[in-house]
Amino acid sequence: MGRKWRDSLIIGFAMFAVFFGAGNLVFPPVIGIAAGEKWGIAILGLTLSGIILPIATILATDNMGGTFEGLCAPVAPWFLKAYSVFFIIFILTVGPPRQAGVGVETGIFGIFPSLQGNHVVRILLLAAYFGIVLYLANNPSRIVDIVGKYLTPFLLVMLLMIVVLAVVHPIGAPAKPKETGIFTYAFLQGYQTGDVAVGIALVSTFIASVKAKGYTERKERRSIVLLSALVAVLCLLVVYGGLLYLGATGSGKFADETDQTALLLALVHAVSGRFGTVALGIGIFLACLTTTIGVLSLIVNLTVDVSGGKGPYKGCLYVYAALCFLLACVGVSNIIRYTFAIFVFIYPMAIVLTLLGVFRRWVPNHGAWKGAMFAATLVGIYEAVVTMNTSGIT
Repeated sequence: MGRKWRDSLIIGFAMFAVFFGAGNLVFPPVIGIAAGEKWGIAILGLTLSGIILPIATILATDNMGGTFEGLCAPVAPWFLKAYSVFFIIFILTVGPPRQAGVGVETGIFGIFPSLQGNHVVRILLLAAYFGIVLYLANNPSRIVDIVGKYLTPFLLVMLLMIVVLAVVHPIGAPAKPKETGIFTYAFLQGYQTGDVAVGIALVSTFIASVKAKGYTERKERRSIVLLSALVAVLCLLVVYGGLLYLGATGSGKFADETDQTALLLALVHAVSGRFGTVALGIGIFLACLTTTIGVLSLIVNLTVDVSGGKGPYKGCLYVYAALCFLLACVGVSNIIRYTFAIFVFIYPMAIVLTLLGVFRRWVPNHGAWKGAMFAATLVGIYEAVVTMNTSGIT
Protein backbone atom coordinates (compact mmCIF):
# COMPACT_ATOMS: atom_id res chain seq x y z
CA MET A 1 0.00 0.00 0.00
CA GLY A 2 1.36 3.43 -0.97
CA ARG A 3 2.07 6.12 1.59
CA LYS A 4 -0.79 8.30 0.36
CA TRP A 5 -3.38 5.53 0.76
CA ARG A 6 -1.97 4.45 4.13
CA ASP A 7 -2.12 8.00 5.50
CA SER A 8 -5.64 8.44 4.11
CA LEU A 9 -6.79 5.27 5.88
CA ILE A 10 -5.22 6.31 9.20
CA ILE A 11 -6.72 9.80 9.11
CA GLY A 12 -10.03 8.44 7.79
CA PHE A 13 -10.33 6.00 10.71
CA ALA A 14 -9.52 8.87 13.08
CA MET A 15 -12.33 10.92 11.50
CA PHE A 16 -14.69 7.98 11.88
CA ALA A 17 -13.75 7.54 15.56
CA VAL A 18 -14.35 11.23 16.35
CA PHE A 19 -17.61 11.60 14.39
CA PHE A 20 -18.98 8.21 15.42
CA GLY A 21 -18.70 8.42 19.20
CA ALA A 22 -20.20 5.43 21.03
CA GLY A 23 -23.00 7.64 22.38
CA ASN A 24 -24.46 7.83 18.86
CA LEU A 25 -25.12 4.08 18.74
CA VAL A 26 -28.60 4.44 20.22
CA PHE A 27 -30.10 6.57 17.43
CA PRO A 28 -30.05 4.43 14.22
CA PRO A 29 -32.01 1.51 15.76
CA VAL A 30 -34.72 3.92 16.97
CA ILE A 31 -35.00 5.37 13.46
CA GLY A 32 -35.17 1.84 12.05
CA ILE A 33 -37.99 0.88 14.43
CA ALA A 34 -39.99 3.93 13.28
CA ALA A 35 -39.18 3.47 9.57
CA GLY A 36 -39.95 -0.24 9.31
CA GLU A 37 -40.21 -1.32 5.68
CA LYS A 38 -39.15 2.18 4.55
CA TRP A 39 -35.72 1.73 6.12
CA GLY A 40 -33.98 2.55 2.82
CA ILE A 41 -35.50 6.03 2.74
CA ALA A 42 -34.58 6.48 6.41
CA ILE A 43 -30.94 5.61 5.66
CA LEU A 44 -30.88 8.38 3.04
CA GLY A 45 -32.18 10.95 5.55
CA LEU A 46 -29.76 9.86 8.28
CA THR A 47 -26.87 9.75 5.79
CA LEU A 48 -27.46 13.36 4.78
CA SER A 49 -27.64 14.87 8.29
CA GLY A 50 -25.52 12.37 10.22
CA ILE A 51 -22.75 11.59 7.71
CA ILE A 52 -22.54 13.85 4.62
CA LEU A 53 -22.99 17.19 6.42
CA PRO A 54 -20.54 16.38 9.25
CA ILE A 55 -17.91 15.28 6.72
CA ALA A 56 -18.62 18.44 4.70
CA THR A 57 -17.38 20.51 7.67
CA ILE A 58 -13.89 19.20 6.83
CA LEU A 59 -14.09 20.51 3.26
CA ALA A 60 -15.60 23.80 4.46
CA THR A 61 -12.81 24.36 6.97
CA ASP A 62 -10.13 23.41 4.43
CA ASN A 63 -11.58 25.97 2.00
CA MET A 64 -11.27 28.68 4.66
CA GLY A 65 -7.60 28.15 5.45
CA GLY A 66 -7.90 25.00 7.53
CA THR A 67 -8.85 26.64 10.83
CA PHE A 68 -12.00 27.18 12.89
CA GLU A 69 -11.09 30.88 13.09
CA GLY A 70 -10.93 31.14 9.30
CA LEU A 71 -14.38 29.58 8.89
CA CYS A 72 -15.95 32.01 11.37
CA ALA A 73 -14.11 35.16 10.22
CA PRO A 74 -16.46 36.25 7.36
CA VAL A 75 -19.48 36.35 9.70
CA ALA A 76 -18.19 38.87 12.27
CA PRO A 77 -15.12 39.45 14.48
CA TRP A 78 -17.10 38.43 17.58
CA PHE A 79 -18.65 35.30 16.04
CA LEU A 80 -15.73 33.00 16.89
CA LYS A 81 -15.95 33.73 20.61
CA ALA A 82 -19.77 33.63 20.59
CA TYR A 83 -19.82 30.26 18.82
CA SER A 84 -17.13 28.95 21.19
CA VAL A 85 -19.21 29.90 24.25
CA PHE A 86 -22.34 28.32 22.82
CA PHE A 87 -20.33 25.28 21.76
CA ILE A 88 -19.14 24.83 25.37
CA ILE A 89 -22.74 25.02 26.66
CA PHE A 90 -23.92 22.69 23.88
CA ILE A 91 -21.27 20.05 24.60
CA LEU A 92 -21.73 20.25 28.37
CA THR A 93 -25.44 19.61 27.90
CA VAL A 94 -25.42 16.86 25.30
CA GLY A 95 -21.89 15.40 25.23
CA PRO A 96 -20.47 13.81 28.41
CA PRO A 97 -23.89 13.40 30.11
CA ARG A 98 -25.19 11.32 27.20
CA GLN A 99 -21.91 9.45 26.78
CA ALA A 100 -21.92 8.56 30.48
CA GLY A 101 -25.56 7.47 30.31
CA VAL A 102 -24.97 5.26 27.28
CA GLY A 103 -21.76 3.90 28.83
CA VAL A 104 -23.62 2.82 31.97
CA GLU A 105 -27.07 1.94 30.59
CA THR A 106 -25.83 0.11 27.49
CA GLY A 107 -22.29 -0.80 28.50
CA ILE A 108 -22.48 -1.87 32.15
CA PHE A 109 -26.11 -3.02 32.04
CA GLY A 110 -25.32 -4.98 28.87
CA ILE A 111 -22.66 -6.87 30.83
CA PHE A 112 -24.70 -7.11 34.05
CA PRO A 113 -28.39 -7.08 33.02
CA SER A 114 -29.54 -7.81 36.59
CA LEU A 115 -28.54 -4.24 37.54
CA GLN A 116 -30.94 -2.74 35.02
CA GLY A 117 -33.76 -0.73 36.57
CA ASN A 118 -31.94 -0.08 39.87
CA HIS A 119 -31.85 3.72 40.11
CA VAL A 120 -29.45 3.84 43.07
CA VAL A 121 -26.96 1.54 41.35
CA ARG A 122 -27.15 3.66 38.20
CA ILE A 123 -26.35 6.84 40.15
CA LEU A 124 -23.42 5.13 41.90
CA LEU A 125 -22.09 3.83 38.58
CA LEU A 126 -22.35 7.30 37.05
CA ALA A 127 -20.44 8.74 40.03
CA ALA A 128 -17.74 6.08 39.55
CA TYR A 129 -17.69 6.81 35.81
CA PHE A 130 -16.96 10.51 36.32
CA GLY A 131 -14.48 9.66 39.07
CA ILE A 132 -12.49 7.62 36.54
CA VAL A 133 -12.83 10.43 34.00
CA LEU A 134 -11.43 12.99 36.46
CA TYR A 135 -8.55 10.73 37.49
CA LEU A 136 -7.46 10.02 33.92
CA ALA A 137 -8.00 13.62 32.76
CA ASN A 138 -5.82 14.85 35.64
CA ASN A 139 -3.22 12.10 35.23
CA PRO A 140 -2.35 11.59 31.56
CA SER A 141 -1.90 7.88 31.23
CA ARG A 142 -0.98 5.33 28.60
CA ILE A 143 -4.25 3.62 29.51
CA VAL A 144 -6.23 6.20 27.53
CA ASP A 145 -3.82 5.95 24.58
CA ILE A 146 -3.90 2.15 24.60
CA VAL A 147 -7.68 1.98 24.85
CA GLY A 148 -8.09 4.64 22.17
CA LYS A 149 -5.65 2.87 19.84
CA TYR A 150 -7.20 -0.59 20.03
CA LEU A 151 -10.78 0.27 20.91
CA THR A 152 -12.02 1.63 17.59
CA PRO A 153 -11.02 -1.51 15.61
CA PHE A 154 -12.52 -3.75 18.32
CA LEU A 155 -15.81 -1.85 18.44
CA LEU A 156 -15.96 -1.62 14.65
CA VAL A 157 -15.44 -5.39 14.30
CA MET A 158 -18.19 -6.05 16.87
CA LEU A 159 -20.60 -3.72 15.09
CA LEU A 160 -19.81 -5.25 11.70
CA MET A 161 -20.47 -8.70 13.14
CA ILE A 162 -23.86 -7.53 14.44
CA VAL A 163 -24.71 -5.90 11.10
CA VAL A 164 -23.82 -9.10 9.20
CA LEU A 165 -25.94 -11.18 11.58
CA ALA A 166 -28.84 -8.75 11.16
CA VAL A 167 -28.67 -9.24 7.38
CA VAL A 168 -28.10 -13.02 7.41
CA HIS A 169 -30.47 -13.82 10.29
CA PRO A 170 -32.91 -10.88 10.59
CA ILE A 171 -35.09 -10.64 13.68
CA GLY A 172 -38.17 -10.46 11.49
CA ALA A 173 -39.72 -8.72 8.50
CA PRO A 174 -39.82 -4.90 8.73
CA ALA A 175 -43.27 -3.66 9.75
CA LYS A 176 -45.33 -0.74 8.46
CA PRO A 177 -43.76 2.69 9.20
CA LYS A 178 -44.72 4.19 12.56
CA GLU A 179 -43.95 7.74 11.40
CA THR A 180 -45.07 9.82 8.43
CA GLY A 181 -42.48 11.61 6.31
CA ILE A 182 -39.73 9.07 7.03
CA PHE A 183 -36.99 10.97 5.19
CA THR A 184 -37.63 14.16 7.18
CA TYR A 185 -37.97 12.20 10.42
CA ALA A 186 -34.62 10.44 9.87
CA PHE A 187 -32.94 13.67 8.78
CA LEU A 188 -34.04 15.48 11.95
CA GLN A 189 -33.11 12.52 14.15
CA GLY A 190 -29.65 12.72 12.60
CA TYR A 191 -29.27 16.09 14.34
CA GLN A 192 -28.93 14.11 17.57
CA THR A 193 -25.46 12.93 16.61
CA GLY A 194 -24.32 16.54 17.05
CA ASP A 195 -21.55 15.94 14.54
CA VAL A 196 -22.06 19.02 12.34
CA ALA A 197 -21.83 21.41 15.30
CA VAL A 198 -18.92 19.50 16.81
CA GLY A 199 -17.18 19.03 13.47
CA ILE A 200 -16.96 22.77 12.83
CA ALA A 201 -14.91 23.20 16.00
CA LEU A 202 -12.78 20.05 15.68
CA VAL A 203 -11.92 19.42 12.03
CA SER A 204 -8.98 21.82 12.04
CA THR A 205 -7.11 19.10 13.97
CA PHE A 206 -7.54 16.68 11.04
CA ILE A 207 -6.29 19.24 8.55
CA ALA A 208 -3.33 20.01 10.82
CA SER A 209 -2.62 16.27 10.92
CA VAL A 210 -2.58 16.13 7.12
CA LYS A 211 -0.13 19.05 7.00
CA ALA A 212 2.04 17.42 9.70
CA LYS A 213 2.43 14.36 7.47
CA GLY A 214 4.09 16.54 4.85
CA TYR A 215 1.13 17.31 2.57
CA THR A 216 1.55 21.09 2.55
CA GLU A 217 0.65 21.83 -1.08
CA ARG A 218 -3.05 22.69 -1.37
CA LYS A 219 -3.81 20.25 -4.21
CA GLU A 220 -2.03 17.37 -2.47
CA ARG A 221 -3.60 18.22 0.88
CA ARG A 222 -7.08 18.38 -0.65
CA SER A 223 -6.55 14.94 -2.21
CA ILE A 224 -5.64 13.40 1.18
CA VAL A 225 -8.55 15.17 2.90
CA LEU A 226 -11.02 13.87 0.29
CA LEU A 227 -9.71 10.29 0.47
CA SER A 228 -9.78 10.35 4.28
CA ALA A 229 -13.31 11.75 4.23
CA LEU A 230 -14.36 8.93 1.87
CA VAL A 231 -12.99 6.32 4.31
CA ALA A 232 -14.92 7.94 7.18
CA VAL A 233 -18.13 8.15 5.11
CA LEU A 234 -17.98 4.45 4.19
CA CYS A 235 -17.37 3.38 7.81
CA LEU A 236 -20.18 5.58 9.13
CA LEU A 237 -22.56 4.43 6.39
CA VAL A 238 -21.96 0.75 7.15
CA VAL A 239 -22.34 1.21 10.92
CA TYR A 240 -25.28 3.64 10.94
CA GLY A 241 -27.02 1.94 8.02
CA GLY A 242 -26.54 -1.51 9.52
CA LEU A 243 -27.86 -0.50 12.93
CA LEU A 244 -30.83 1.25 11.32
CA TYR A 245 -31.61 -1.91 9.34
CA LEU A 246 -31.26 -3.94 12.56
CA GLY A 247 -33.93 -1.72 14.11
CA ALA A 248 -36.15 -2.10 11.04
CA THR A 249 -36.03 -5.91 11.29
CA GLY A 250 -37.24 -5.62 14.86
CA SER A 251 -39.94 -3.04 14.10
CA GLY A 252 -42.66 -5.69 14.26
CA LYS A 253 -41.60 -6.87 17.73
CA PHE A 254 -40.54 -3.70 19.56
CA ALA A 255 -42.60 -0.59 20.32
CA ASP A 256 -41.21 2.72 19.08
CA GLU A 257 -41.45 4.16 22.60
CA THR A 258 -39.03 1.57 23.98
CA ASP A 259 -36.14 3.16 25.91
CA GLN A 260 -33.25 3.79 23.48
CA THR A 261 -30.55 1.97 25.43
CA ALA A 262 -32.83 -0.96 26.34
CA LEU A 263 -33.86 -1.22 22.68
CA LEU A 264 -30.25 -1.43 21.47
CA LEU A 265 -29.43 -4.17 23.99
CA ALA A 266 -32.57 -6.14 23.11
CA LEU A 267 -31.87 -5.94 19.36
CA VAL A 268 -28.23 -6.98 19.77
CA HIS A 269 -29.23 -9.86 22.06
CA ALA A 270 -31.79 -11.02 19.50
CA VAL A 271 -29.17 -11.45 16.76
CA SER A 272 -26.00 -12.31 18.70
CA GLY A 273 -27.09 -13.62 22.10
CA ARG A 274 -25.35 -13.11 25.42
CA PHE A 275 -21.85 -13.04 23.94
CA GLY A 276 -22.78 -10.15 21.64
CA THR A 277 -24.30 -8.00 24.39
CA VAL A 278 -21.33 -8.55 26.73
CA ALA A 279 -18.68 -7.86 24.07
CA LEU A 280 -20.56 -4.82 22.79
CA GLY A 281 -21.10 -3.62 26.37
CA ILE A 282 -17.37 -3.69 27.09
CA GLY A 283 -16.59 -1.86 23.86
CA ILE A 284 -19.28 0.77 24.38
CA PHE A 285 -18.27 1.48 27.99
CA LEU A 286 -14.60 1.97 27.14
CA ALA A 287 -15.43 4.00 24.02
CA CYS A 288 -17.75 6.30 25.95
CA LEU A 289 -15.16 6.68 28.72
CA THR A 290 -12.32 7.70 26.41
CA THR A 291 -14.64 9.99 24.41
CA THR A 292 -15.78 11.74 27.59
CA ILE A 293 -12.18 12.28 28.71
CA GLY A 294 -11.30 13.79 25.35
CA VAL A 295 -14.40 15.98 25.11
CA LEU A 296 -14.11 17.31 28.67
CA SER A 297 -10.44 18.13 28.12
CA LEU A 298 -11.38 19.90 24.87
CA ILE A 299 -14.04 22.16 26.37
CA VAL A 300 -11.89 22.92 29.43
CA ASN A 301 -9.04 24.03 27.16
CA LEU A 302 -11.52 26.01 25.05
CA THR A 303 -12.83 27.70 28.21
CA VAL A 304 -9.29 28.64 29.22
CA ASP A 305 -8.70 30.11 25.74
CA VAL A 306 -12.00 32.04 25.62
CA SER A 307 -11.37 33.48 29.11
CA GLY A 308 -7.90 34.60 28.11
CA GLY A 309 -6.24 32.18 30.50
CA LYS A 310 -8.25 33.36 33.52
CA GLY A 311 -10.08 30.07 33.99
CA PRO A 312 -7.96 27.48 35.85
CA TYR A 313 -7.81 24.13 34.05
CA LYS A 314 -8.41 21.89 37.07
CA GLY A 315 -11.12 24.13 38.51
CA CYS A 316 -13.05 24.12 35.21
CA LEU A 317 -12.55 20.37 34.87
CA TYR A 318 -14.08 19.59 38.28
CA VAL A 319 -16.99 22.02 37.82
CA TYR A 320 -17.81 20.69 34.36
CA ALA A 321 -17.55 17.06 35.49
CA ALA A 322 -19.95 17.77 38.38
CA LEU A 323 -22.46 19.46 36.05
CA CYS A 324 -22.25 16.58 33.57
CA PHE A 325 -22.78 14.04 36.37
CA LEU A 326 -25.95 15.82 37.52
CA LEU A 327 -27.30 15.95 33.96
CA ALA A 328 -26.43 12.28 33.36
CA CYS A 329 -28.51 11.29 36.38
CA VAL A 330 -31.76 12.09 34.54
CA GLY A 331 -31.20 9.17 32.13
CA VAL A 332 -30.38 8.89 28.43
CA SER A 333 -33.99 9.04 27.23
CA ASN A 334 -34.66 12.24 29.18
CA ILE A 335 -31.37 13.79 28.06
CA ILE A 336 -32.35 13.13 24.44
CA ARG A 337 -35.85 14.50 24.99
CA TYR A 338 -34.84 17.69 26.80
CA THR A 339 -31.84 18.55 24.62
CA PHE A 340 -33.43 18.08 21.20
CA ALA A 341 -34.49 21.75 21.22
CA ILE A 342 -30.81 22.71 21.57
CA PHE A 343 -29.96 20.61 18.52
CA VAL A 344 -32.65 22.14 16.31
CA PHE A 345 -31.53 25.62 17.41
CA ILE A 346 -27.83 25.23 16.63
CA TYR A 347 -28.08 22.95 13.60
CA PRO A 348 -29.46 25.47 11.05
CA MET A 349 -26.54 27.79 11.90
CA ALA A 350 -24.00 24.95 11.73
CA ILE A 351 -25.40 23.67 8.41
CA VAL A 352 -25.42 27.13 6.81
CA LEU A 353 -21.88 27.87 8.02
CA THR A 354 -20.74 24.54 6.56
CA LEU A 355 -22.43 25.14 3.20
CA LEU A 356 -21.00 28.66 2.98
CA GLY A 357 -17.53 27.23 3.52
CA VAL A 358 -17.99 24.42 1.00
CA PHE A 359 -19.32 26.77 -1.70
CA ARG A 360 -17.09 29.68 -0.78
CA ARG A 361 -16.13 30.28 -4.43
CA TRP A 362 -19.72 31.17 -5.31
CA VAL A 363 -20.51 33.30 -2.23
CA PRO A 364 -20.25 36.92 -3.43
CA ASN A 365 -19.14 38.73 -0.25
CA HIS A 366 -19.11 38.74 3.55
CA GLY A 367 -22.54 40.37 3.57
CA ALA A 368 -23.98 37.13 2.19
CA TRP A 369 -22.40 35.24 5.11
CA LYS A 370 -23.90 37.66 7.64
CA GLY A 371 -27.36 37.56 6.06
CA ALA A 372 -27.40 33.77 5.75
CA MET A 373 -26.30 33.28 9.37
CA PHE A 374 -28.92 35.77 10.61
CA ALA A 375 -31.66 33.90 8.71
CA ALA A 376 -30.37 30.55 10.03
CA THR A 377 -30.47 31.89 13.59
CA LEU A 378 -34.12 32.92 13.18
CA VAL A 379 -34.98 29.48 11.77
CA GLY A 380 -33.18 27.82 14.69
CA ILE A 381 -35.06 29.89 17.26
CA TYR A 382 -38.40 29.08 15.61
CA GLU A 383 -37.64 25.35 15.40
CA ALA A 384 -36.48 25.26 19.02
CA VAL A 385 -39.69 26.92 20.24
CA VAL A 386 -41.84 24.54 18.18
CA THR A 387 -39.87 21.54 19.49
CA MET A 388 -40.27 22.63 23.11
CA ASN A 389 -44.01 23.09 22.65
CA THR A 390 -44.59 19.76 20.90
CA SER A 391 -42.44 17.80 23.36
CA GLY A 392 -44.24 19.25 26.36
CA ILE A 393 -41.14 20.95 27.80
CA THR A 394 -42.87 24.33 28.03
